[in-house]
Amino acid sequence: MNQLSLKLNRRQLGVLGLSSLALPTWAQQQEWTPTQPITILVGFAPGGSADQIARQLSFAAKNVFPVPVVVVNRTGAAGAIAAQATADAKPDGYTLFVGGGSETTSVAHFNKLNYDPRKSFTPVIKISRAPSILAVKADSRFADMKALLAEARQGAEKVSYGSTGEGGIFHATGLVWEKQGNVKLLHVPYKGAADSMNALLGGQVDCAFGAYEEMKAMIDAGRVRPLALFSRSRLPALPNVPTMTELGVPVALDNMKGLMGPAGMPAPVVRYLHDNFRKATQTQEWKDWVAKSGLTESYADGATWQKEIVEAYDTIGKAVAK
Repeated sequence: MNQLSLKLNRRQLGVLGLSSLALPTWAQQQEWTPTQPITILVGFAPGGSADQIARQLSFAAKNVFPVPVVVVNRTGAAGAIAAQATADAKPDGYTLFVGGGSETTSVAHFNKLNYDPRKSFTPVIKISRAPSILAVKADSRFADMKALLAEARQGAEKVSYGSTGEGGIFHATGLVWEKQGNVKLLHVPYKGAADSMNALLGGQVDCAFGAYEEMKAMIDAGRVRPLALFSRSRLPALPNVPTMTELGVPVALDNMKGLMGPAGMPAPVVRYLHDNFRKATQTQEWKDWVAKSGLTESYADGATWQKEIVEAYDTIGKAVAK
């Protein structure tokens, strides 16, 4: 009996030991709460779509998170500098960036990167899917997109367009446009949407790409005119602006935006960030800004968004392949 009891006790102790080892892991899988500020990196200059989304999320999250959410601009390389900084960061939930656009769908097809857009990040939450809009100054010589296309077909680089950077999604869109429309355009890259819009207003380029929320104030003020949407469907806010497909040039590349962290982020961290940033997008502060800015919201959780990113990456790769 004593020997049997000893065996049972040892067995029981073993079970208890396993349970005590498993308990912290179980608890860790269930809960995580930030104890220091969360930084959102933005790869483009202040004023652009990515910057606006990050700052409004930070504002909307102030009563949702127990710590500050801080926005830092790391501009350059069509968003790849901020993406690289995130890929190199600890996967502890304290460093995120606004991704899903150029840096994760198009840049790698133009330049060698030290990160893999499909594997180096943990998508947390998708916020929007912005149709790419091509606009001109209000007093532009182009009455509509048909007039611009007609001039572009007269000779190489007769029409110039501004983008948010070499290898960015708008640059990729321009290259697809060239291929599908049998034209050769003059590409002029800038560091972000604010710079490209200023260049458009200053007459440095004939037209420029941008998201609706980046152009809305200028459209409402009558300073720029949207000519066409490089998207699958028309935008409700701009019902009279045709898609390129309607004009006979099938180009549809939307610019996704959301939050991503480094690869290897623990599931509890991802879940906490997703759930709380999702709550932030349900606040009145966020809803008011969406209504004012014209942001095209498009929610997806991390796993679903990852599939969309890979699909966009592959689509652009095929389109710009030489």
